[in-house]
Amino acid sequence: MLSTKAKVLANKIKQQVFRLHRHSRVWLPGECLVCAQPLSSERDLCSACTAQLPQNNHCCRLCAEPLPNLLQEESSHSGLCSRCRKNPPAFDAVIAPWLYAAPVDQLLWRFKYQQQRTAGYLLLDLLHDAIHSTPLELDALVVIPGQRERIRARGLHAPTWLAQRLALLQGLAFQPSWLQSTRTLTSQQELGRKARWLNPRGAFKAATEVQGKHLLLLDDVVTTGATAHWASVALKQQGAREVVILAAARTPA
Repeated sequence: MLSTKAKVLANKIKQQVFRLHRHSRVWLPGECLVCAQPLSSERDLCSACTAQLPQNNHCCRLCAEPLPNLLQEESSHSGLCSRCRKNPPAFDAVIAPWLYAAPVDQLLWRFKYQQQRTAGYLLLDLLHDAIHSTPLELDALVVIPGQRERIRARGLHAPTWLAQRLALLQGLAFQPSWLQSTRTLTSQQELGRKARWLNPRGAFKAATEVQGKHLLLLDDVVTTGATAHWASVALKQQGAREVVILAAARTPA
């Protein structure tokens, strides 16, 4: 019991310290990460660049794939894209507020491959906004596990870095051990759409603790939705009640 109380207290202290760290940006001048305009705000993005972010407004309500104008009317009766109508994925929804286009793609690249923490904190703020505006019943935050050799090469696993901090902002329990990889995956970037869909099949295992839980599953980008689908399959097979995917961006088909 004492151990549990100590963990709760430690987590509360972490939350307060992290929030203080974020608010300290008001007194520490920065600059917009897109246009380099000087700023004195909590986030490194000016109002003009914020207004020009590529919003993913017209999208499938299940997988968040952007819908071309010609398909919006066709899907309006269900809110689903043709793929989700034919073969619904294992997850319950995708929250991906931005398109994988400039400048969001540049921010993700600088954070993921160049370890630019300022870009990471800006993406964190955008994800926090997306969750804050979407009422959800959540029990825990989990993350798509990374490949060890790629983490060593990059020096950072972007989804885990974001998940640790988002959990503090949201007051959620971050459970990195509840979803694990069972094998090394071929990079999705090297594969076509069909191969991308099958590549992560059977590549994940979930802990028994997920049973009956409403889970938020974080990844940085959703492209085909294959990784999110097969990770959700593993979580649902262990009894997870709901799996909602959160990503900074969605790549158009």
